[in-house]
Amino acid sequence: MLKKLVNECKFFLQITTKGPLLVKSGCATPHGPDMTPVLTYRNGQEQVFIPGSSLKGVFRSHVEKVIRSVNEELICLPYETPKFNRENGNLNSQNYAQVFCGNKFELRKKNTSENLTNPIVYRDSCPACRLFGSTFFIGRISVGDAYLTTAEGVTQYTEKRDGVGIDRFSGGAAKRALFNSLVVSAGVSFKAEVYLRNFEIWQLGAVMLILQDMEDELIRVGSGRSRGLGHIRGVADQVNIQYLRMSIAGKNDNEIWGLGKFMNNDRSYGTQPDDMLTLANPPVEQNRGIRTIQEFTGKNLNNLKNQAMNHFVESIQNRTVPKTMRFDHLQFQTERA
Repeated sequence: MLKKLVNECKFFLQITTKGPLLVKSGCATPHGPDMTPVLTYRNGQEQVFIPGSSLKGVFRSHVEKVIRSVNEELICLPYETPKFNRENGNLNSQNYAQVFCGNKFELRKKNTSENLTNPIVYRDSCPACRLFGSTFFIGRISVGDAYLTTAEGVTQYTEKRDGVGIDRFSGGAAKRALFNSLVVSAGVSFKAEVYLRNFEIWQLGAVMLILQDMEDELIRVGSGRSRGLGHIRGVADQVNIQYLRMSIAGKNDNEIWGLGKFMNNDRSYGTQPDDMLTLANPPVEQNRGIRTIQEFTGKNLNNLKNQAMNHFVESIQNRTVPKTMRFDHLQFQTERA
C-alpha cells in the first residue's frame, strides 16, 4: 500500500536566524576561521544554507523527546544496539526496550522464521521510525535544503566570532586554546519545503507540532547550541494537502483523510479505519490535473494545526508497544526455532 500514492502534504517553511547560526562544514580549513558554515553554489555564487539532513535530524530528535515525554516506553533510541552477556552470549533484556527498531528487525530476521514484509515492519515500528524511517524502510517525511533568501536591510550574511578554551583549574583562559568561527548572522532568512507522503493523521500532527515549536523559538539548529548558537524562528504560512482525485470517492470537502482511511478496513499496516479529521470552514478544494488540492493559510491553517496536534497527542497516549517488539516475544521465537 505504501508504494501507492494516496495523500500528500507540502509545508512552505521560512526560517529566520534570531542569533548566530553555525552548521559546520566537514571540510578542513588550512587558513581562515577554524570552523566555517556549509556552503552551496547557487545563483552564480557561493551561499550559506541549512542542509535538509540537518533539519531532519533536529526534527526527529524533537519528536522523539515529545513522544518520550507523553509515552516513555513507546520510542526507540536510533543508536541503541542490543547487548549480549559476555559469559553465555545470550541477549540481555535490560536495554532491549530502547533498542533501535532496525536492530530489532535484524534480530527477528536472523533468529526467527518470520517473513518481515513491509506491512509487518511498518506496523511494528515505533512512531518515530514510522514517520522518519529506519534501516528497514523509508520514512514518510522529506525535508529539503533551506536556501538563502534576500532579507531587507541585511547586507552581511556571516560574521566572525572568537572563542577560547577555559582552564579547568584557574577558571581563566587556557593557553594556546584560542579558536574562531565564521557564523551566519542574526536576521538572515532561508526558505525550505517539507514534504509528507502517505501520511497518517497523527503524523500530520507531529509535523504540525514541530512547526509550532519552531514558531515559538523552542527548537535550535546546528552546533554550539549550548553556547547560544542556533537560535531560529520557523514559520510555515501555507500548507497544501492533496490527493489523487480517483482515490477519494465519497470524501467531503471538510475532511482530511489519513492513510488508514484508504485501507478499506485492512489493518495489516497497523492503521486506524477512522483515520481522518473533520474541519469547520475548510478551504475550497481545487482540481489541478489528476490532483485535488486544499491550500491552508491563516485561520484555516491554525484550525488544522490545532486539531492535528490534538490527534497526535491522543494517538501517542493510547498506543502500546507491539508484543512482537518486546524481548519476551523474541526469546520465545528463538527457542522455538
